[in-house]
Amino acid sequence: MYKKTFIERVNEYAELKDLKKAKGGISAVFYALSARLTIKEGEDLRAQLPEDLKCMWDEVKETKVDVIKFHKGEFLEKIRDDGKLRDIEEAEKVTLAVFKTLKEQISGGEANHIKAQLPKRLKDMWTDA
Repeated sequence: MYKKTFIERVNEYAELKDLKKAKGGISAVFYALSARLTIKEGEDLRAQLPEDLKCMWDEVKETKVDVIKFHKGEFLEKIRDDGKLRDIEEAEKVTLAVFKTLKEQISGGEANHIKAQLPKRLKDMWTDA
């Protein structure tokens, strides 16, 4: 899937009607997810993305030594603020849309590895997406 299609799909799933907002939301989710995953798991996820999505991931990924442990509320606040979204509800819609679109791009095994690294309430979101 190309970057343009990924953005369009997130825009559609989140019902945003604003491609610029969708792109900002994707970048915010990519950043927060990269911060929440181990470096190895982030690299494994990146490896399954098409080239232009790898570039998008690389533009925003967190460079860290340790996992940044966001709980769901902090994660969504980060998405809202970094993605310049209206409120937490919109941040949750965008997060679910990005999760769903990511899961369309990666193997079931990789999706399970990501799920295993998330706290309960984010894990539930990942499962629901």
